[in-house]
Amino acid sequence: MKKVIFIAALLATGHIGKNQNAPTDEVLYEIKPLPNKAFTFGERLTYRIHYGMLNGGNAYFEVDDKAHVVNDRQTYRIKVYGKSAGLVDVMFKVRDEYESYMDVDALVPWKATKNVREGGYRDTDFIMFDHRRRIASSRRGQLTIPEGTKDLVSSIYFARTMDMVNARPGDVFPVTFYLDHKNYEFRFKFLGRETIDTEMGRFNALKVKPQVIEGRVFKDQEAITMWVTDDENKIPLRVQSEIWVGSLKADLIEMKGIRNPLSSKVK
Repeated sequence: MKKVIFIAALLATGHIGKNQNAPTDEVLYEIKPLPNKAFTFGERLTYRIHYGMLNGGNAYFEVDDKAHVVNDRQTYRIKVYGKSAGLVDVMFKVRDEYESYMDVDALVPWKATKNVREGGYRDTDFIMFDHRRRIASSRRGQLTIPEGTKDLVSSIYFARTMDMVNARPGDVFPVTFYLDHKNYEFRFKFLGRETIDTEMGRFNALKVKPQVIEGRVFKDQEAITMWVTDDENKIPLRVQSEIWVGSLKADLIEMKGIRNPLSSKVK
């Protein structure tokens, strides 16, 4: 309990994520603004997940209705959570929750949390990002991070802001992100354009293949294929992947508060 109180006190005073003994002449990096035409406050996306033929549950991507101030910066508070259902819940209970506070102007995270429960596996983390000093701090210690580093959630939202109007098949869009006290490069490979049918209707879509981390879940680096709306929103419509326990598919079933007209929807 004393440890919890101590951490809470550090958070309240803003001491976590700051080097209190840093010299006054240290280098502070510029926080560069980046454009975002893809999403805004109040956006909510709901997905139905299938494991093979089974209804696996739902996943939710939510941007809070208002800005939250972290490190004197206006941020999007983004929450991503999922839970299993039905037979899948009995066999392999999933209760995952991620949260990111993403800078409104610079599109980098200042704070992120992870609370994962997948079967018998448990994992939690709390990360403070200091982009002026390029340091990420968590209970695992401090780690030097590259410029513009994201967490897992903000990397997904940042990818939506990328300009793919003139993209050609094979083009790669990199995103550097932090996970479990390591830096990774998340690469989105553009495969082309397709028209797909979904529960939300027929859409013109951009087909991309995120190259992800091998190991605990995915069979290889290109196990995931994703379709996103071919418009300024770039809303993920469908995700398919091959994982160690079989195949997984997530389909968009509801959207609210989107920023732009759905010009990609086929009438």
